[in-house]
Amino acid sequence: MRIVFLFFISYLCGSIPFAFLFTYFLIGKDIRKIGDGNPGAANVVRNVSKKWGIMVWFCDTIKGAFPIFLGKCWGETNIIFLTIIGCFAIIGHCYSVFLKFKGGKGAATSGGVILSLMPSLFPLVIILWFTAQKINPRSPKILLSCIFIFLLFVFFIYKEQFIYYFISTLILILTGAIINKNIIKEIRGKKIGNVEKKNL
Repeated sequence: MRIVFLFFISYLCGSIPFAFLFTYFLIGKDIRKIGDGNPGAANVVRNVSKKWGIMVWFCDTIKGAFPIFLGKCWGETNIIFLTIIGCFAIIGHCYSVFLKFKGGKGAATSGGVILSLMPSLFPLVIILWFTAQKINPRSPKILLSCIFIFLLFVFFIYKEQFIYYFISTLILILTGAIINKNIIKEIRGKKIGNVEKKNL
């Protein structure tokens, strides 16, 4: 029952829509209706301010780290359960119960999970996140490149096989949905663009 409770708490923590809350209270707008419509830190940076975007990023990171920290405080040491606890936080961010089961891309929350499970790689996550934002955060190629670099560092820094496989599974499963969403958006965008060109 304790594990189930931790899963539930983790999902609720992940579901807290900080981007939506900050934007609504600061400028009175729904973050889902401005910019690219994504309720995440990057959209807040672009449409509210860099300062508040970083604050949202920090909060989204904490909500990924806190449930695992709570699990450790309650004596949970099994890497499998701790990883699954982190998964629920990321799922909560991407499919928030407070936003009708919609949400952001989960990058910052995933970073919080990594901070708790593999703190040595957290600086790399920050570098990859900001690099992707600067180049093109919507590009599936950029996202796949970041995942590949991350997994490469996991392999060389954490040589224990169980850590490598479980964290790899975590990243691949949860970012897979995000990548698919971006690929679908990109394909739809190209189709719309082609239709407009034909109409012209």
